[in-house]
Amino acid sequence: MEHASIHDLKKSVLGRYKGSWFAVIKANIIPIVAAVITGILIMGATLTVAYVFGQISGNDINQLMYGNSTEPGGYSRPNVAMEFLFNAITMFIAVGIQYGILDWLRNAQQAPSWNTAFQTFTRKYFVSTLAIYIFQFIFELLWSFLFLIPGLIKIYSYSQAYFLYKDAEERNLSGDYEFINFITFSRRLMNGNKGRLFLLQLSLVGWYILSVASFGIGFIWFVPYKNGLYAAFYKDLVEKNGSKVLPELFK
Repeated sequence: MEHASIHDLKKSVLGRYKGSWFAVIKANIIPIVAAVITGILIMGATLTVAYVFGQISGNDINQLMYGNSTEPGGYSRPNVAMEFLFNAITMFIAVGIQYGILDWLRNAQQAPSWNTAFQTFTRKYFVSTLAIYIFQFIFELLWSFLFLIPGLIKIYSYSQAYFLYKDAEERNLSGDYEFINFITFSRRLMNGNKGRLFLLQLSLVGWYILSVASFGIGFIWFVPYKNGLYAAFYKDLVEKNGSKVLPELFK
């Protein structure tokens, strides 16, 4: 079966959101606030840099970048553990929201709510979400040691693992498989579809730039829209390919 086009995916998400934007914004409020703050910081930094670079010399720029040292080694490395923890929390919230939107796309009566974002912190999903995140982190890191491109490709290959676990859990099949199996399932499902997801993300670049340029205000609509599209992409994948590619889960 032919997959839905990017236009059709966007149309389906906007159709579901029509008249319910407040509910979906409320469900996405945490990443929206984070994105708005980021947008303000990016635009503030951009304007500041544009002003400062117009006023100072090359030596002054070097001083700003490296402090008193003239060598690039003068900066300190970020705390890897804190970065890992921050990314994990961000991912948990995003996955919880996308789970809720997927349910809503499948059932119009299941509109997301404020606590949608926190469902991955419950007993039902916490261990699986953390395990899949760790496996993804390790595999993507190992692949990135080879070259940048293989690492990026694997990010797309493993991108549906959380959704697949959710569907397996709802079908009472999650106990039949190890968490690492869902990485493999995602890779099989994304075979031939990585380019489609890349193009979907590419189609959002303009909206992201506009959201930043509006000092983050645009993220109020962009973040729910993006999460909805990721859920719609998965929904289309399993409807068209699920039973053929993953008969273990979609019999």
